[in-house]
This record gives sequence, C-alpha cells and structure tokens, in this order.
Amino acid sequence: MLDYAIYRDCFSSAEMRSIWSEHATLSAWLKVEQVLAAHQAAAGLIPAEAAEAIKAVSICDLDCSELQAEMMLVGRPIVGLVRQLRSVLPDHAAHVHFRATTQDLMDTAMALQMKLGLESLQHTLQCVTAAIDHHISSHKDTMMMGRTNGQHAVPINLATKFKVWRSELERRSRALREAAERGLNVQIGGPVGDLRGYENGTGQQVKQGVAASLGLNVVEPHWQNARDGVADIVMALGALCGTLCKIAHNVNQLSSSDIGEFSETYEPGKGVSSAMGHKRNQRASEFGEAVARLGRQRAEQIGELTLHEHERSGGVWIGEWIVVPETFLLTSGALQWSEQMLKSLVADPDAMRRLLADSSQSNVSCT
Repeated sequence: MLDYAIYRDCFSSAEMRSIWSEHATLSAWLKVEQVLAAHQAAAGLIPAEAAEAIKAVSICDLDCSELQAEMMLVGRPIVGLVRQLRSVLPDHAAHVHFRATTQDLMDTAMALQMKLGLESLQHTLQCVTAAIDHHISSHKDTMMMGRTNGQHAVPINLATKFKVWRSELERRSRALREAAERGLNVQIGGPVGDLRGYENGTGQQVKQGVAASLGLNVVEPHWQNARDGVADIVMALGALCGTLCKIAHNVNQLSSSDIGEFSETYEPGKGVSSAMGHKRNQRASEFGEAVARLGRQRAEQIGELTLHEHERSGGVWIGEWIVVPETFLLTSGALQWSEQMLKSLVADPDAMRRLLADSSQSNVSCT
C-alpha cells in the first residue's frame, strides 16, 4: 500500500520515499563502499588507484536483477553487490570490500539514510509549529469551553490549547535531536566488530575517517549487536506520532457536527461523501490521526528487534529492514497531514461563544 500510486501520498511524503527508495538504498551502500575505500587508501591499506576506481563506479554499472536473484539465494544483498563491483573492477577486486562485512555496509548506510530522514522530518515539524504559531497569534483572546473526561469543565483560552500542542511538539523535536546524537553511528568493525585484520591502529583511523566523511558518530567498540541507538531514534519517531495522533483526534472531535468549533478551509469537492451530498468530512485530521496511529504502532516493534544474541543475530536484524524505513515513511505522512490540517484549520469563535453561553445558562438552571 505504501507504494500504490493511488495511496502513497496519503501515507508518506515524496521526499521520504526518495530517501528510502531502492535506488537511494543502493546508492547509500555504494557510497559507504567508496568512502571506506578512500579512507583505507589514506591509511595505506589499499592502493590509492583502487580507491579511485571504486569511487568511479555508479549505480548504472550494477545489474539490479542479478542483485535480486543473488539476494534470494544468499539471504544478504551485499554479497551480490560486492561480486558485481569486483567483476566491474577486475584489477582491483582484492581491494573491494576490504576488511568489511555486510553489516558494516548496511548499518552505516541505514544510519546515513536515517540522518537524511530526520533532517526532512525536522523541517516539516518546523512548518507544523509555524502553523500553530499563526493560530496562537490569531486567537489571543478567544475563549472556548474546556473539557475534562469528555465533560464541560470551565472556559479556557483557545491560544492555551494551541500552546500546549506546540510545547509538546517542541519536546518531540528535541527528543529526535537527542536520539540522533545516540543513534546516528558509523559501523566499521569487520566480522565480529573488533576491527580484526587491521594493524597498527589503522582500524580506528579508518573508522573515524568514514564517520567524519559521512557526518556520523562513533560508538566503541561497535554496535552490531547493540541496537539501542536505532531503537532510540525509532521510538522517538513513535512518540512524535503519538503526539500528532492526539492533536489530530482532538481536532477531529471539535470539527464534529455536534460541536463545530473547528473546520477545514472549504475547497470544492474536498471531503465529499459518495452517498450523502450534504457532508463535508474533515479529511486532514482523519488521515493525520490514522497515519500517526500506524507510525506509532510500527515504531513499537523496534523493541523486539533489540534482542540480539551473541555478536550478531540475523533473525532480529532483518526485521529492521522493514520497521526502520516504514516508521520514517509513516511519520513523514503523519507530519504532512498535520501541516495540512493546521494550515487549513478554521476556528469558529461564534460557535465557541454560543456553547459557552448555553453552558452558563444550563448551570444557572441547575442551581
């Protein structure tokens, strides 16, 4: 469904799909191989001309159908990639994927994609908070009925409701930045993560150099069986989706016919019903809630995938290949709908005043 032409823009942003596309993933794998070779050459581990030759390879030089066939046979995509690179570069075959392992390549590439994904999400999150700022400034003196436990409470300032949402989103944004500091790490370690095969400190030199070139951090000794950093990022995305879901659900409720304090900007055909022509359904809050629920639920699966055995555990690692990208995709969709919802949101002060007056009159009658 995430790839359906008819549905994909409902569940994710085009930019996030580009970041996690098959082409982008292959490009990230190739980039890591190239950067690794460059720093191995700088450390004197492979010839400089070998690194230059590897750097000159492009995605166009690869046969994707062969990669798919070999993936189904081997169970890992990098074996086929390395074989093709060595075939393309016969004079430097021995220096391709030198001292590296499949997980080195895939984990580092995933960290690179997560970095780009977080940058994209933070940009959209800024747009969401800017939309909330507009409502705060527009409704400084607007009063509405506060509600606790689904019942009328006492009057509140509408701007306060928006400020609470904004404050929570600011905390979610900060949590994403903090998670990025812990989870965006290079993975250079070899078969069991201990830089086996590197001599005289060259392993650390290469590891630090690759991290610097890709804008990633370094964890010692390695994180191939310690997935807490990835989990931090994915759970931070899930918490953000939880906040977005709550906001969208509240907007949807306040847009109901029985309350009518919020609505979406009118556009011909927007939110129409196939059976009831009089309806104008609130679609942005509806989709914002639905996609945010999916993002939060997908993120929760990452906890199961932290349970690695010994030095490497494919049974849980493979699950990340689905859970991490899809959490990013769904979070981008939830943010996209939230931005649309808040930009098209129309508050009705008259409806709020009428409800306040009715509630006040009801209280007088009860006394």
